[in-house]
Amino acid sequence: MYEENIRTLLTEEKWTRATLNSYTIPNFQELDAFLTKIDNTDDQLEVKSICDEHLQKNKNSIIALYISGCISLVRHSLDYNNLIILVEMFNDAKKWNIVEYLCSKILENNEDKYILRIMAACLEKLGREDDKFGIYERLVKVDFEEIDLIRLIAERYVTSGNNEKALIYYKKAMQRYINAQNFNAVKDVWSVFLKLIPTEFNYLLGITQRVSAKFMNERAIQLLNQLYEMAFSDNDIEHCIQVLKSILDLDSKNQSARDMLVDCYRRKYATHGRLDVCLENSNLTQSYRDVHSAIEDFEKNIAFDKGTFVFHKTWNIGRIRELNQDTVIIDFATKRNHSMSLGMAFSSLQVLPMNHIWVFKSAFPKEKLARKILTDVSWGLKTLIQSNANGASLKDMKTELVPAILTAGEWTAWSSNAKKILMNDPLFGFNPSDPEVCVVRDTPISYEEKSLGIFRNEKRFYQKVRIVREFLLNGGDPESEFFMEMVKYFIDQFSTYSSMNDQVVSSLLFVEALSKRYTFIQIPTNAGFKSFYEELSSVPMAFNAIDDSELKKAFIDNVEKIEDPLKIDKVLISLYPYYLTSYIMDMLKEKGKIKVIEDMFRNACTNYRENADLFTYLVRTYDWKFWDKKIKVRHDVLISSELQLLDFALNAIEAKKQANENRRIAKTLLAILFDERGIFEFIKTGSKESAQRVNFIVQRMQGLEKSKKIEVKHAILEKFPDFEFLGESLVEPEMVTSGLLVTSAKLKEKQEELDRVMNVEIPENSKEIGFALALGDLRENSEFKAAKEKQGILNSTMMRLTDELGKATVVNQENVDASKISFGTQVILKNNTTGNNETYQIFGPWESNPQENTISYLAPFGAKLLNHVVGEQFAFVINEQQYDFSVISIRAMEV
Repeated sequence: MYEENIRTLLTEEKWTRATLNSYTIPNFQELDAFLTKIDNTDDQLEVKSICDEHLQKNKNSIIALYISGCISLVRHSLDYNNLIILVEMFNDAKKWNIVEYLCSKILENNEDKYILRIMAACLEKLGREDDKFGIYERLVKVDFEEIDLIRLIAERYVTSGNNEKALIYYKKAMQRYINAQNFNAVKDVWSVFLKLIPTEFNYLLGITQRVSAKFMNERAIQLLNQLYEMAFSDNDIEHCIQVLKSILDLDSKNQSARDMLVDCYRRKYATHGRLDVCLENSNLTQSYRDVHSAIEDFEKNIAFDKGTFVFHKTWNIGRIRELNQDTVIIDFATKRNHSMSLGMAFSSLQVLPMNHIWVFKSAFPKEKLARKILTDVSWGLKTLIQSNANGASLKDMKTELVPAILTAGEWTAWSSNAKKILMNDPLFGFNPSDPEVCVVRDTPISYEEKSLGIFRNEKRFYQKVRIVREFLLNGGDPESEFFMEMVKYFIDQFSTYSSMNDQVVSSLLFVEALSKRYTFIQIPTNAGFKSFYEELSSVPMAFNAIDDSELKKAFIDNVEKIEDPLKIDKVLISLYPYYLTSYIMDMLKEKGKIKVIEDMFRNACTNYRENADLFTYLVRTYDWKFWDKKIKVRHDVLISSELQLLDFALNAIEAKKQANENRRIAKTLLAILFDERGIFEFIKTGSKESAQRVNFIVQRMQGLEKSKKIEVKHAILEKFPDFEFLGESLVEPEMVTSGLLVTSAKLKEKQEELDRVMNVEIPENSKEIGFALALGDLRENSEFKAAKEKQGILNSTMMRLTDELGKATVVNQENVDASKISFGTQVILKNNTTGNNETYQIFGPWESNPQENTISYLAPFGAKLLNHVVGEQFAFVINEQQYDFSVISIRAMEV
């Protein structure tokens, strides 16, 4: 229907000679209305094929270009070049309203950089300045090589008085200028920051660190000098000291910075009684002394002052009472007015800040401190972390609090509240090198840094993939160093690996996908999917292990590109059970591989147990009419396979074998057969013989609810009032018989036999009966009598096989017990009557072959042999015959 419509449209276009100038937006809206009706994959592909074929002779066909391009967009294909050609045609014709319409169509599905630029230029022609800048903002989010445009957006926000928005874009511009190593532009934006965000000291200091990593240290020092001047003018001595230390980290010989640092220390400790002594002892003012060692000595010495709390490993907490050039006098709780030399004090005492937990322990009663910690959890957290050099785990905190301050019960409640604060309060974080260690932050943690912390803590590979996706989805900055550290994890995975596996391949696919979106991500040149693919020991197993649908899709796309065209169909079919969507099916359809698809359906139906997930998906997705008409699988064959798989799944659940997987399969099949009335629809349309087979399988399902069995009987009687339920009297007794031990080979053989009886011989017999009935007089009709006799034999065979299969339990190699005579063993017996050795193999009735001494464990003779061990002598009588044996040896056989 759609094929005819599209051909009509294309023919009309050719005859009416529609031109660019005569086209309007309503013309495209009419085509949109036509496209919305085509929602079937096959129809979409057929219509697109017609349009593409038409374009080979009519390359400027507006209708063909538009419909082909739109179908590509709907199908999420990256090849929508026909729409881009159309945009360029109308852009050259200066039909701006149509250019905007077509660009919007593309941009609804893809943030295409080229189309965004055309759209911006079009909006400029239309005089829509605000809308143009809106497109610019979208463009800079996807074009990571664009820098100057970001700055232009920022300047526009400054002009409009929106500094908050302006800073977002200035910060993006700064990051890109640093990456592009454009120092002049970095200096310009730096000047803006000093005016707009002088209080964001840590952010500004962080910029200088990034500049030092990308440029020479001298350039970072230029920025630090400006930051120092700003802090000095604000009389912010602490920040001045921090900046000067950063300068000396980059240039330890910088005498100017050293002199200014001494000056800042003099200002900070102007009232300290020992300032000059500490400066002199540390040699900070002497250029010959290493500046970093001098700073460390000075800060350690200056910490000693009258009133300072200290800790001694023997006398615990004390407080300095007096301090002179040579001596320190300290009041400890158990040793008042204790005197020690200054040198001894420096080496044996630890200076404690006033807010240290040990100070609080010594200064306040236990009950008061406990009440404070319990009622102000944030204060307690901060105190404990900062008391441990700004790095404490919950284990460290428990050691400090229990039992000295809190009881075990109080700790449980407190730690629960503390964990919530640690996860939600941006002023708390975790140590990057040890995620168990909590830290207190000077400034709130950013979303980017918090995401990186979560990423580091996560051990599961595919969960790490999801964290990165979530990061980008929630607006995380992909140009931040936090994002790049996450990306580096995946690059390292495929750059250095010991063995090829799903995670190595997935890392490559993930980074490749990110690099297409973020062009600044560089992939090592020695990594490639083709070489990785060839290293995989099992492609389907590796593919199955990939726990991410997008990466599975990317894997399939890459396989399609690099695999041998003669093998690709087989490979795609092997992957299909592990990616149960229409994607592989559509790919095969596009290649015209209809027979391959049909064979896959038929194989899944025939070998339903080996392809349980695939078969379940196919019957869930495609109804029986599709199977019958497209795949040529009869309705009765399909129902039979569904029921037998359901029976198998229910038995497996009962036996606790792969219970979760089989519950899922059983749930799906029960929904199709009973909730959606599939089995009842079949009974209504099927024959009496097919109803007999269905009923027989259903009634013997031990795990099926009795109500469903009764419902099936009612449906059959409603269609066939005179229906005779064959073998019904045998059902109850046989349901309680013992199991049947079998080998997997024999089980498969019997399943194939039952399948042949039910799906080939019985249907053929039904045709024979129908043919015989057509011959007339049944009294003299030998064909009819023979066919009916055969029907009875076939029904009995079906019942017997179904019953036996229902009781069958496969014995695997690891289940064979060779410590005694049992199923799957070969035994050598000494016949004590004749003196000869006799060898027997013990199996079940299906494998039994007395002529080759293969004995069934259920036969009288086999049953008497069971459970005897090597060296044992035993005797028994069967049918008045005496047997006397000794067990020589027992070994396990291959089963």
